[in-house]
Amino acid sequence: MKHVYITLLLCLFAGAIAAQVEWTGPMITVTKADFADWTLEENQDRITPNVWLTRADSRGIFNIATETEFDNNDYTSPAGTQWASGTIADGVASLTFTTWDISNDESAPQLNQNKVLHLIADDIYIDFVVTAWTSGNGEGTPPGGGFTYMRSSDNTTHVASMDTEKIAIASNPVKDELVLLGLKASTHYEILDIT
Repeated sequence: MKHVYITLLLCLFAGAIAAQVEWTGPMITVTKADFADWTLEENQDRITPNVWLTRADSRGIFNIATETEFDNNDYTSPAGTQWASGTIADGVASLTFTTWDISNDESAPQLNQNKVLHLIADDIYIDFVVTAWTSGNGEGTPPGGGFTYMRSSDNTTHVASMDTEKIAIASNPVKDELVLLGLKASTHYEILDIT
């Protein structure tokens, strides 16, 4: 019988304890090609169960987990997020957070500008840099909605296993549901929190 011991640096099951988390793991690159179907998972950055970033054929990015399109009335998209210029290394307490639209001076994002993305419900802070953005030509034709950005990854999860099976934990810290990815067999597993 296979036993897997999973130790998390943060308490996984401390639903009552909300803790600010700063993702300072390796930068990953996210790309959506022009005119790619934003409703498909491969064209979304599913950061947590609460925030899935994507972009339609025009306008800004939005959270398709809770929105059907970029909010072109109140400009509050992506829902559930806040944005600031700077990096996590600057100290998130010293940054001024606002909406995506205001943080980009109500226009297309400036390329290679350091930003910090705050996932409000998860209380996670992520370094974020837009490196490519397709803009329209002003003649009413959708520009295609292409973008590329880099963001820091989750570095708070540690998985130890007795064999080479690769296991990933989705959504850390866990609030209501723990999702384990990569389990290959139906067997007995033990999940332990830090206590």
